[in-house]
Amino acid sequence: VLRDYRHEEGQYDKIVSIEMFEAVGEEHWPTYFDMIRKCLKPGGKAVLQIITIDDDRFETYRRGADFIQRYIFPGGMLPSPTALSAAVSKAGLDLRHSEFFGKSYARTLAEWQRSFQHAWDGIAKQGFDMRFKRMWEYYLAYCETGFDQGSIDVGLFVIEHRENASV
Repeated sequence: VLRDYRHEEGQYDKIVSIEMFEAVGEEHWPTYFDMIRKCLKPGGKAVLQIITIDDDRFETYRRGADFIQRYIFPGGMLPSPTALSAAVSKAGLDLRHSEFFGKSYARTLAEWQRSFQHAWDGIAKQGFDMRFKRMWEYYLAYCETGFDQGSIDVGLFVIEHRENASV
């Protein structure tokens, strides 16, 4: 089902969310996880792919706006692993498993950069200018470096209802 998560009324055995949580904004994290709790059937699992920022950088990051928040995803906010875990728990859910793969994501971004360069002539013919090109080159390089250096990461997070979690 593809629709705004805030308007979902069904219940599901499985919920998958891929890199949209980052665009929700910190003030909406409780609503996001409340909706997962409401829409997840008993015994069900939610798997979320979320980009995170290092715990040590989170407090400084959340007080300002970096390049991505200013130019690419206004209103977005990366959670730190600790902040994410706290938001999940506060909603009455349990984070049962997490697996991070930022280093391989850095390689993915390098490939996206190569593909973007290769496709540029066709993109330019659609009316996109050199400012757009430079912005996307910078964005892709910025993210690649962040994943490679570990200041940001990407993970898969398995979430269940607290009462369903086995000990």
